Amino acid sequence: MKTLVIGGGMAGLTYAVVACKNGYDVTVAERNSRVGKKLAMTGNGKCNIGNDNVTAACYNRSKLVKRVLEAVPVDEYKRFLNSCGIFTYSDCEGRVYPLSDSASNVVDCLRYQLSKFGGKLLTDALVTCVAKIRGGYEVVINGQKVYFDKVVVACGSRSQAAPTFLEQLVPSTALTPTVPSLVPVKVRDPDGTLNGLRVRAKVTLSDHDIVLGSQQGEVLFRDYGLSGICILNLSAIIARRNVLRKNGDYRFEMDVVPDLDEWILEEILYKRMLAGEREKAFYGILHNKLAAHILRRIGGSSSTMEAAHLAKHLTFDFDRLLDWSMSQATAGGIDEGYLSDSLKLSNGVIALGEALNVDGICGGYNLYFAAASALFVFTPDEREIAFSLS
Repeated sequence: MKTLVIGGGMAGLTYAVVACKNGYDVTVAERNSRVGKKLAMTGNGKCNIGNDNVTAACYNRSKLVKRVLEAVPVDEYKRFLNSCGIFTYSDCEGRVYPLSDSASNVVDCLRYQLSKFGGKLLTDALVTCVAKIRGGYEVVINGQKVYFDKVVVACGSRSQAAPTFLEQLVPSTALTPTVPSLVPVKVRDPDGTLNGLRVRAKVTLSDHDIVLGSQQGEVLFRDYGLSGICILNLSAIIARRNVLRKNGDYRFEMDVVPDLDEWILEEILYKRMLAGEREKAFYGILHNKLAAHILRRIGGSSSTMEAAHLAKHLTFDFDRLLDWSMSQATAGGIDEGYLSDSLKLSNGVIALGEALNVDGICGGYNLYFAAASALFVFTPDEREIAFSLS
């Protein structure tokens, strides 16, 4: 079967490799000059390729996610990676990495498998139209019409990439709005003196008095606002609400002293301020820049109650999500309500990975789902054939 896979990312390459090993005549069309461009940048070049602790709760609310995770558990995904020569290890938090600690090496292994089993690769290939015709599909690649029996759309998203032509490849009625996700946020009245400072904190996101989510970990202060894994994960909540056209008056509240109860912190500060050491009140507790920020916000007050409360409830008002160039994932895409159980649209085109309205938190979850969605559309027997060949 002559098959076109649009997109040479994790989803597209996974599908193409399994299809080739099952005897399909596969061509991968990649608009960049090489496949796996975004994949080669993941995990700061180490490639956080999955996570042992994956659950449906790590993604936006989607029945599709649950079905894919049940059909393709992490061990099944690792079997696929192993069959491609990609062997892995997991860190203490369950994040999965290749033994080589090299994202480019992962791309090399997938590309080699594609070539070894007869797959063809077209780079600098821009696909602008997919039309259903009798007996197959008419596809426009770089302005030329080409014919295929089967088409798979795995063209990824706009995150850290040029705009996709997804709306020209699938029925427009099947698409939700798309929004940058896992992205730093701009806040109102940012304090530039905190730029570059990293702190451990518990962060809560709320809309007025309604708590939307919380995260604990590292926060990175920037001159425009906030970043770090905590903030990126909470940005996904805002992004998903934007997809649903829900607006909010969002606020981030941080506990920047998560290891001390508020009353204990107040007692420590009271003793120091009583001794006339207001400017040194947070020595050994907070970074000097953050301590100075808190003391400025309480003004000339020497109230230990105010200082302790602010350190445990430091607030920043949300302004906006930053743009696609800084996002790690995209919220929105092809809505699952327009897909069959085998991830086919009404015109028979298969949709995978980031093209779908599925997005997860940081930690390898998005790469895992991209590959798992590709494995999901094959039968267990077809997967077994692919896993037995290397």
